[in-house]
Amino acid sequence: MSHYPRIQRNRAARQGGLSFRPQRRSVFPLWVYTLWLPTILLSILAFWQMDALQPRVLALMGAQPTPTITAGAWAQQGDAAFWAGDLDQAVAHYRNAARLAPTNVDIIYEFARSLLYRSYNDVRFAGDVDEALQWTSRLVEAVPNNPRAYTINCFALVRARQSSAAVQSCIRAIDINPNDSESHAYLALAQYDLGRTASALDEAAIAVRLNPKSIDGNMAYALALAFQGRIERSLDHYKQAASVNPKLEFPYFQMAFFAYSLANVEQNLDRAETLYRIALSAYNTILQHNSRSVKAYTRLCQTYLAKGEPKLAREYCQEATSIDPESSQAWRWLGEVYHKSRNYEDAVEALRTCAQLEERQGIPRPLRDPTCWWLRGVGYFILGDCNTAIPILDDVLTWTTDEIAIRETRRTIEKCATAYQGLYRTPTPIPTPTPRPTPIL
Repeated sequence: MSHYPRIQRNRAARQGGLSFRPQRRSVFPLWVYTLWLPTILLSILAFWQMDALQPRVLALMGAQPTPTITAGAWAQQGDAAFWAGDLDQAVAHYRNAARLAPTNVDIIYEFARSLLYRSYNDVRFAGDVDEALQWTSRLVEAVPNNPRAYTINCFALVRARQSSAAVQSCIRAIDINPNDSESHAYLALAQYDLGRTASALDEAAIAVRLNPKSIDGNMAYALALAFQGRIERSLDHYKQAASVNPKLEFPYFQMAFFAYSLANVEQNLDRAETLYRIALSAYNTILQHNSRSVKAYTRLCQTYLAKGEPKLAREYCQEATSIDPESSQAWRWLGEVYHKSRNYEDAVEALRTCAQLEERQGIPRPLRDPTCWWLRGVGYFILGDCNTAIPILDDVLTWTTDEIAIRETRRTIEKCATAYQGLYRTPTPIPTPTPRPTPIL
C-alpha cells in the first residue's frame, strides 16, 4: 500500500491541496495572526491605564470600587463627630487620620485634644492620656518650630501630671506665637497645678482676652477665678465654655462638679440648694443630648445623695449600672447609697463589684477608687465579720494616698482590734446588734 497521500483533484493548491514546492504547515489559522498584534497592544495599554479604567469597568458591571480615604477625609469625619459631641467616634476618625499623617500638626492637635477630653469621662480612658502624650511628643520632635505642636504637648503633659515640663512646653509655644489662646490656657492649668495661682489667673485672663470663645481658655479662667473665691464669674465662664459646643459633655461635667463641690461645703442652705440645682441642671442637659450617659446618671446619683435624697440617688445609680454593668463608678456610688441607707449587705456586694471591675479592667492602683475597699471593710465590720474586713483594709493601706481612706481604714482596724481584744484575726465574731438597724430604703 502506498504511503504517499492521494491526490485530491477537487482541491486547489492554495486550499491545502497538492503543491509542487516544499510547504510548511501553519500551527494556527491566519486570522489568529491578524488579531494577535492588536490584542497585545491593547493589553499593554489597559495595564498602563489600569487606575483610570478600573472604575469604568466596575461601573459597567454594576459594582463600585472601594475608595481610599485620605487623612483629610478622616479628619473631617473626626471634626463632625467632635461637634456632634461624640468623642468616641472623633477619637476613632482622628486616629485613622493621624496614622496616615503623623506629622500633620492640625490633625494631631485635634486627635490629642479629643483623647484628653475623653480621659476625663471614665477611669477606663486613663490610657488616652498616655496615647496623647506619645503622639504629641513625637510631633514636637518632627516639627520643632511649630507653636501648636508645643501647645498640645503642653496640654498632654498637664493631664499626665507633669506640670513642670508642661510649663516649659507652653512657654516655648508662646515664645513662637504669643497670640495663641490655648497655649496661655494650658499654661494656666500647669501653673495652677504647681500652686502658682496668681500666674494661673493672669495666663487664663490672657487666654480669654485672645479668644473669648475658647473652651479651654474659659475653663482655665473659671478654675482660677474659683480659687480666688469669685464664684459667680467662675460659673459664668464655665457656662461660656459649655456654650461653644453645646453637644460636648466635657464642659458641663466640669461646671457641674464645681457647683457640686461648692454646695457640699456651703453653710447657707439656700445657697447650697442653688448650687446643687446648677449641677443637676448641667447633668440633665447632658442627658438631653445623650440619654445613655452613664456618667451623667452616676453624677445625678452622687448629687442627690449629697442633697439627702437617697431614694432618688438609688434610682439613678441603678439606672447607671443597668446601662453599663462594667462602670466601676456606678457600682461605687450605688454601694455608698446602700451603706448610708443602712443596707449593708447590698452595700458590700456593690462595692465588691466596683473593686473587681477595677482589678479586671487593669486600672492602676493609684487611679483606683479606695472607697470600694475601705467602705466595704466598714460594712463587713458592721455586719460582724472582721475576718473578711481586715484583709481588705490591710490591702488598701498599701497603696492609697487618700487621707479619708487612710483615716477610716485605720479607725475600722482599731475597732476590730478592740472588739477582738487585740486579736482581730481570731474567728470570734463581733456580737450582732439587736435589733439590726432597719434600712432606710
